[in-house]
Amino acid sequence: MVRPSATGLATAFFRLYLLESLAAGPARPAALLAAIAAERLPFAAGAFGRALQSLVEGGYVAPAAAAVCLTSLGAAERMAERERWSDMLPTLVRLLGNSEPRPLPVVAEVAPPRARPVAEAYLDRVLVASVRERIAATRDGGPTFAVVLAQLDVDGVGEATRRAMVHRAIRATLGATATLFGGDVSAYRYGDSGVAAVAPVGRDPARGERLCTLVRARLDELMRTMTSTVRAFGSARWNVRAGASTWSEELATTTVLLRRAEEALATDGDRQDAA
Repeated sequence: MVRPSATGLATAFFRLYLLESLAAGPARPAALLAAIAAERLPFAAGAFGRALQSLVEGGYVAPAAAAVCLTSLGAAERMAERERWSDMLPTLVRLLGNSEPRPLPVVAEVAPPRARPVAEAYLDRVLVASVRERIAATRDGGPTFAVVLAQLDVDGVGEATRRAMVHRAIRATLGATATLFGGDVSAYRYGDSGVAAVAPVGRDPARGERLCTLVRARLDELMRTMTSTVRAFGSARWNVRAGASTWSEELATTTVLLRRAEEALATDGDRQDAA
């Protein structure tokens, strides 16, 4: 017997379900999974995760703190998915015969987890692991390194447009890391609207600050280009903040090092407000 998930039907269905559910606003993946599990559909495990992964990789869904949200591309894909399923549904009803829609299941609301700092929303799996590896290598005689955190704040446009602009800027920055910042720099996504860069310092103690300036300038350049070439982005206002922290024996742990970079990021925002 062929399970529905093996044919791709389950993944296709969950794509539609996720796009429709996120149209109402950001939601936690666990809450979405609990809601669809209450429907008791005959789909094998794993299809929900594959559908969510395909939407994230395609840029249709983006991380938003502890939740996920729909991007402008996702909004367009939602309409396309609705058209495809609407064309298919009459044939399916004819094959199966008329049937009453099942009632919407009631899922108990679970209190959301305590809000965490922006860094923890994304860094737990990716950046934290990289920084830990760098610290271990440094203690074994490797070069010291710096961490740069940059945040892009956009307003003056709708939420979908804001997410699209931020997504474009981050993707363009991450995709050209070696060309823009150097082949020894590793870049990661940081939270919902930022990037992080990790680079060896060696005998150049000022490299963290210089890299901070480069990342800030890159994001600002991308925003200027978008607002001048895309009409829908023309009314956007933005602010780019960045902060750096260089590892030392005083900053012994990953948490302390990243918190110091976060403090520098917040201070950069204060300096710009004062200016």
